[in-house]
Amino acid sequence: MNNELRFLSFIFFALINTTFLYAQQQTFKIPDSLKTVEFNELEKRFNSSILDKEKKIIYANTYYLKAKKQSNVIIQSNGLYMKAFSLKNRDQSIKYLDSIVSLTKNLEDFIYPAKAYILKNRLLYANDKLNDALKNILIAEEYAKKANNVEQLVQIKQQIGLLKIELGRPDEALPLVLENYKYYQSKKENSPNFMYTGWIISDIYNRQKKADESLHYTNAFLDTIDNKNPYYKYFLLNKGISYHLKKNYIKSNALLDESTKMIEKVDDPLNLALGYYYRGENELIRDDNFKKAKKYFDKVDSVLLESKKNSYDLRDNYLRLIEISKRINDDNQQLYYLNRLIEIDNYLDKNNIVLSKNVIKHFDKPQLLSQKDEVINKINREKKVSLGVILIIAIGLLLLIFYFIRMKKEKVLLEQKFNELINKSTEEKTLTNVEKHFLEVDISNDSKDLKTKENDLPKEIVRDILNKLSLFEKRGEYISPNIKQIDLAKQLETNSSYLSKVINQYKDKNFSQYINDLRIDYTVNKLKKDKKFRKYTIKAIAEEVGFNNSDSFAKAFYTKVGLQPSYFIKKINEMTEV
Repeated sequence: MNNELRFLSFIFFALINTTFLYAQQQTFKIPDSLKTVEFNELEKRFNSSILDKEKKIIYANTYYLKAKKQSNVIIQSNGLYMKAFSLKNRDQSIKYLDSIVSLTKNLEDFIYPAKAYILKNRLLYANDKLNDALKNILIAEEYAKKANNVEQLVQIKQQIGLLKIELGRPDEALPLVLENYKYYQSKKENSPNFMYTGWIISDIYNRQKKADESLHYTNAFLDTIDNKNPYYKYFLLNKGISYHLKKNYIKSNALLDESTKMIEKVDDPLNLALGYYYRGENELIRDDNFKKAKKYFDKVDSVLLESKKNSYDLRDNYLRLIEISKRINDDNQQLYYLNRLIEIDNYLDKNNIVLSKNVIKHFDKPQLLSQKDEVINKINREKKVSLGVILIIAIGLLLLIFYFIRMKKEKVLLEQKFNELINKSTEEKTLTNVEKHFLEVDISNDSKDLKTKENDLPKEIVRDILNKLSLFEKRGEYISPNIKQIDLAKQLETNSSYLSKVINQYKDKNFSQYINDLRIDYTVNKLKKDKKFRKYTIKAIAEEVGFNNSDSFAKAFYTKVGLQPSYFIKKINEMTEV
C-alpha cells in the first residue's frame, strides 16, 4: 500500500481530494461579501472549509489577491500557500511554494519556510518523486527544529515514517507515526490530521499481519464518522483487508465491495486496485475459484495500465495471474504477465534503491549521530554525573564499536565467499577422490584398493551406477521437482539400496544432499549468466530448480555456498552494472 499512502498523504494535508477541485478562473473577482473580511477571518474560513471545495478555492483566491497588495511577508506567504494548496496543477503549486521559500528563508519565523517545505514534500511524494520529497522534508526539519515547532516536527517524523513504509520497513515507521497520533490525541479533536494518522497506523498493523490491532484503530474512527467523510471509504478498505487476514472472507468481501464502489467515484487508482486485488485473493483462497479471481486480478492490471502507476503492494497480483495462466495453459497471457511483472520490478527496484540509500544517509545516520551528540553534551553540562552513568555510556560505545567491527568482518567474509564462488566454474563436475580413484582403476583389476568397506557392491554395478549418475547430471534431470530415491533408482535400472550406497560412498553425501547440491550448482551458474533469471523472486527461482518452497531452497543454498541467495543475486547485479 505504499503508493496508496502517497495519495492519502496529500489528502491529509490538503484536507480535500485535489482531483475534485474545480478549474481556476483566470479572471477571479473578490465577491462583495468578502471585500471587507479581514485576513484572520479569511484564514479561519479557509481552514474550516474541509468538505466545501468551492468555498475553499474562493477563500484562497480572495486571500491571495488581497495579500499581493500587502508588504507584510507572512501575509504574502499565507496567500501564496493557500493558492498553492488549492491548485490542481501540482507543478504550478510547487512554484508558489518556492516563492514562499524565497520570501521567508532568512526570517526567524515560527511557521515559515518549514510549512512550505512540508507541503512541497507532500506534493512530490504524491507524484512519486520520492527522492526529492525526502530532500524537502529534511530541509523542513532543520527549520522546524530552529523554531522549536513541535507540531511541524511530529508531522515531519510521520512523513519520514511514510518513506520507511515505502522501503518495506513498517516496524521502524510505527513509532514515528504513533508519536504524531499521540500529539493530535492530546489536542482532543477529531481533525483530518488525526484521522489520517489513525489510518496510517491501521495500515501499518495490517502490514504486520496484526489484524486485531488494525481493527482497533479502524473501528474507533468509523464509529465517529459517516459515509460522507472523505476518510470513511479508506477505513472501510482497511477493515476489509483486516478481515481477509482474519480469514473471514465473506465479511471481507462485503467490506471490500462497499469501499471499492465508493473509491470508483474518485480518482484514486491505487486504492481501487488494492480493493480489487484482495477481492481476487478472497475468491482464490476461499473457493479456489481461479476464474472469478482472475477477473479481479485483471481489473487490477487494467487500473494500473490506465493510471500508469506502480505499487510494490500489488506486485503479487501478477504472480497470481502467472500461476493462473499456467493452470489454464495460456502461454501468451503468461508471457504478458511476466513482462508486466518485470516492468514493475524495474521501476520499483530503481526507485527504492535510490530512496533507501538516501534515507539511511540523510535521516537514519544523522538521527543516530544527533542522539550521540546530545548524550555527550549532556555529560559536559552535568559535570557531577555519577561514575556509573559514564561507565554505562562507555560500555555502550564499546559495544557499538564492537558491533560495527564485527559487521565489517562479516561483510569482508561474505565478499570473499562471493568472489570465490563467482570465480569458480560450476559447470565442471568435480569428482570425489573415492569416485575418481574407482573410475580410473581397470574393472578387471581385483586389487583390494577398489574396496573401501566390507561387503562392497560388485565393481561392475558400482561403475554402471556412477556412469548413469554422470549422464543424469549432464542432462540436468535433477531440477525436476519431487525427485525420490526410489524413483531415480528405477530410472537407473538398479535398486534404492544400491543407489544409496554408491552415493554415500562415492559422492560423500546422502541422497538429499546430492540432489540439493546439484540444484544449487545449477542455480549459481544460471544466475551468473542469465540476467532475466536474476530478476525472478526467490520463490520463483526455487520452483524453477526443483525445490518445493523458498525456505528449503535458501537453506540449501546457504549450506552449499555460505551465502544467502538474495545477497548473491544483489552482488552479481552490482558487479554487472559497473
